[in-house]
Amino acid sequence: METVADIKKIQGSVLVLLESGETLRVPGSLYRERPVKKGQAFDPDAYRQYIALRGGAHALDSAVRLLALCDRTESEIRDRLTRAGYPEACVRSVIEKLYAEELLDDAAYAYAYARSRRGRYGRGRLRQELARRGVDRETARAAVDQLSDEEQLADAVRLTGKYLSRTHGDMDRKLYQRTLAMLARHGYDADIARKALETIARGEDESDWEAADVKDMMAWKPKK
Repeated sequence: METVADIKKIQGSVLVLLESGETLRVPGSLYRERPVKKGQAFDPDAYRQYIALRGGAHALDSAVRLLALCDRTESEIRDRLTRAGYPEACVRSVIEKLYAEELLDDAAYAYAYARSRRGRYGRGRLRQELARRGVDRETARAAVDQLSDEEQLADAVRLTGKYLSRTHGDMDRKLYQRTLAMLARHGYDADIARKALETIARGEDESDWEAADVKDMMAWKPKK
């Protein structure tokens, strides 16, 4: 038996600190079901068995609540359950059940994410954002590649127009390079970025800049 040295509550879980130096992370809902107190005699192995026995149902409820708030990737659900203190076997079982009930679908998530944020980001940035959310490379690429060049160009033109409308100073080489750098940060490739500026230079957008000024700015473009 061990003795409980301290109890620390953190988001979604409780840390049971033992006098031996061992720490047991317990999901919050399971701790509320079977709480322990500081100074209490404690059997960590028996408590782990309890978590393994009851954890599956609690973990599934937690995952469903998370998905009710917003769509999430498998990686996000797995990370939240693991950080809450659910053992790997419980997490794995929950993930399988969520797929079986079609509550998890990384491909559908990636496609919806790309479509909803295409007005702000280019393909490169969208792939990075999906990777950050745990979507594998091939799934992210397949979702992002469904965005057409025409859509990407239209979005880049709008973003460039807004950027130039907030910019003060002369239309010169420095501004041209800053504009290209801004588009690159948003994930647009060099070809789309140049075409966006060319579209504005031809007066085919709704920005406040004079097309002739943008055309003059582009004359500073370094030669290849």
